[in-house]
Amino acid sequence: MADVERGVDRQQVTGRADVGARRSRAFPLVGVAGTRGKSTTVWLLDAMLAAAGRASGLWCSTGVYVRGVRQPGELGPWSRVLAAVGSGELDVALQELETELVTTVGLPERIYPLASITTLCGNNEDCLVSPEFSRGALAQTILARAVRPDGILVLNADDLAVLAAANETAATPVLFALHPDNPALRRHLEQGGSAVWVADGSVVVGDGLDQRAIVPVSEARFTLDGNLIFQVQNLLCSVALAAALNVPDAAIREAVCTFEPDPVRLPGSCNIFYRRGATILLDAARQVWTLKPLIRGIRHQPHRRTIIVAGCFSHLPDDQLVEAGRLLGRLGGVVILHQEPERPAVELLKEGIAQNEIPPLVLTMPTEQQAFAHAFRMLNEGDLCLLLTDDVQNAVDAVTRLEG
Repeated sequence: MADVERGVDRQQVTGRADVGARRSRAFPLVGVAGTRGKSTTVWLLDAMLAAAGRASGLWCSTGVYVRGVRQPGELGPWSRVLAAVGSGELDVALQELETELVTTVGLPERIYPLASITTLCGNNEDCLVSPEFSRGALAQTILARAVRPDGILVLNADDLAVLAAANETAATPVLFALHPDNPALRRHLEQGGSAVWVADGSVVVGDGLDQRAIVPVSEARFTLDGNLIFQVQNLLCSVALAAALNVPDAAIREAVCTFEPDPVRLPGSCNIFYRRGATILLDAARQVWTLKPLIRGIRHQPHRRTIIVAGCFSHLPDDQLVEAGRLLGRLGGVVILHQEPERPAVELLKEGIAQNEIPPLVLTMPTEQQAFAHAFRMLNEGDLCLLLTDDVQNAVDAVTRLEG
């Protein structure tokens, strides 16, 4: 979104306020903000809309799409999406709101009829004192004030920092949480609010009086049988948005059961591949607080052995490098590191890996490509291979060659 960073009219970016004013109720524009999970949420919502026979335009981190087809450029195609929605050619416009865009350009107040905030820090203490949190909190406040008084703002009740947005908006809040006993969600339901949560293994939508199960979490393959908690939260957020848009339950179920994080549209967002009877998970986690829930989910996923390929996280300070190593080592199995000669970070990672009661086997390779090749030679049926990379396309190409 380089054009945005150079400075553009903010009404062009978000959908002109005067267009929304001409609608009888509100211009059908959905905004999704947060530090993580935005892309997965908007694409899953897009799949739900498509399953219901509704046509959408979408602007996300990889570009602008119309009915799932990538458009050349960004601002021009997005303006055409807004015009098509205004004329009725498209039903809904979906917008992933990047933190930098929101904090730099801003948003007009009271324009979105529907928006959501996926997560900020997930209550992680390291994240709460980071610059990423400060920028994300500012973007959250801006979005909360950009939702119409007659609109809906979907909030993550499992993230205390996200809940603060309820104090910044005139819209009606709808909460989502992993468990019905979440204190904020329970209080919200008691006060007559609506929410989405997980009960008895299924996604449930409703309020304190009327509730219905939509789909079993286990049918959402992209959650690894519900073990990737952050993906379950993305699922809940998408369902809440779809319910607010009156998407039929059957269409929601159909989309959830078939959805896969496409590495082209969702590069490095827990892309899952199945090869030789093994599971390969590709992610671009770069911070310790994003690595933790990923490792936790993999530990609970039944598998024979874990093989990890990772760089040396050279952007992290020394103490976080040690912690990253400790997290990787918790999975056991084999960790293959590819070295970066400009900094001896590999030794700090090894220090952290060694802190585990039963450390894994640690190998080092000169390049990422060699690390991928070695991991795939070791791969057997029932294994789980985690590829942590900044170069998603390189990893996808390596997995594609493995298929061949």
